[in-house]
Amino acid sequence: MKNYNLGEDNLIKIFSVNVIPAVIAMVINGAQPIIDGLFLGKFAGLNAMASVNIAGPFMQIIFAISFIICTGAISLIGRSLGSGNKDKAQSVFRTSCVFMTALSILVTIFGSIFAKNIAIGLKATDLLVQDSSMYIFIISFFAPVMCNMYLTGFTDRVIGKPNQYLYGAIISLCANVLLDYLLIGVANLGVLGGALATGISYFIALVVCSIPLFKKKNDINFYSGKIKFKLMLPVISNGSSEAVVCSSTAISVFLFNSVLLSLAGESGVVAFTIINYISTFGTLAMFGISDGINAIISYNYGANNMKRVKNTFLSALILNFIIGLIVFLIVYFAGDKLITIFSKDPVNDKQVIEMAFHGAKIYSIAFFMIGFNIVSSGFFTAIGGALSSILIAASRGLVWIFVGILVLPKFFGIDGVWWTFPFAEILTIVLTSILFIVFIFKQKKKITHQKSGDKQVIS
Repeated sequence: MKNYNLGEDNLIKIFSVNVIPAVIAMVINGAQPIIDGLFLGKFAGLNAMASVNIAGPFMQIIFAISFIICTGAISLIGRSLGSGNKDKAQSVFRTSCVFMTALSILVTIFGSIFAKNIAIGLKATDLLVQDSSMYIFIISFFAPVMCNMYLTGFTDRVIGKPNQYLYGAIISLCANVLLDYLLIGVANLGVLGGALATGISYFIALVVCSIPLFKKKNDINFYSGKIKFKLMLPVISNGSSEAVVCSSTAISVFLFNSVLLSLAGESGVVAFTIINYISTFGTLAMFGISDGINAIISYNYGANNMKRVKNTFLSALILNFIIGLIVFLIVYFAGDKLITIFSKDPVNDKQVIEMAFHGAKIYSIAFFMIGFNIVSSGFFTAIGGALSSILIAASRGLVWIFVGILVLPKFFGIDGVWWTFPFAEILTIVLTSILFIVFIFKQKKKITHQKSGDKQVIS
């Protein structure tokens, strides 16, 4: 497989070979729980599917650990390689592997011991608590596998092998679909089968993504580097925006489930679950683009090649806007057909389907704005602007979601729940624009300072 040079090869080629696999892989890996939900909805009923959604915040904890370390590590690795410091890049990877494994083992211990308590704490009703706690219990044992799968997959990109992550995702998808059919549809294991299918599929992806890192000739591998825990401070600091994204997702799911339970009971949670599943595909594609440009931007920013940084960022913005438009059109005009796919009995579930379709049409308006905020947050992470990235992530995923979900339903009822998403994205765009104005001003000041310094040297 050919290795690509992030700083010298044609930018269009570099963009496509990094972003396209990243988008497909992100959608596939992020959709694993959704595949479980689809099979559970068809073979075990909508309440089983809702149980997986109740357990969603626990999954987000695992994702948060993964993306804190992964995103921060790849940004630092990319900038280190771009500036020619391969030893530091290798040590960052090696230390991140050890640190990630230790954290994920703690999640396994916590999740396996307190599964039922976690489910109850996440507002699982008596009808849902058994299945929710079962899903949490099984998934917790796969936490180290899931975390290290993302780390190895993301690292494949920065060493010029972006397709390896894609191969792992595709193989794991096929495995998950097959296992879901066998364990849920044939063996009738319900939520237990769905959790096992997802965990095993992530293990297969880990094996595939690890292959390039066993080769000593690659800049980053399992053999070189030193364990230096002091390197984890900049890694965690820079990747902390991803923690905000995942934790805010977990909190928002919890808030929405709580409010919808009070407004519409289990039917409201089911409707939100379906909307969340459908919208997740579009959001994952946007996050895939953001992750795909991370290595390109961090490497070229480290090499002080700002033109390639700018062109990469603008290309990502255009792509995300197109994705947002497509998602909006699909949901608005064909959302009812998509929602029906998740139902075992569309006739008896008619009320839930209508509620979900109405909510999805309102929710989908946010997709005109989501892409700009996601790519902007990823951009600041890639260049080491941790604070700006955190502010964007917290604004769109936590602050305005919290305000919206508390205020809007009081005026608009259940519609206020759905309007919370566009509300949060609109206000975040204002913040993001201000942060970019500040960044551009600092860059111009930096360039002016460098030019004045060059003149002094010449004189």
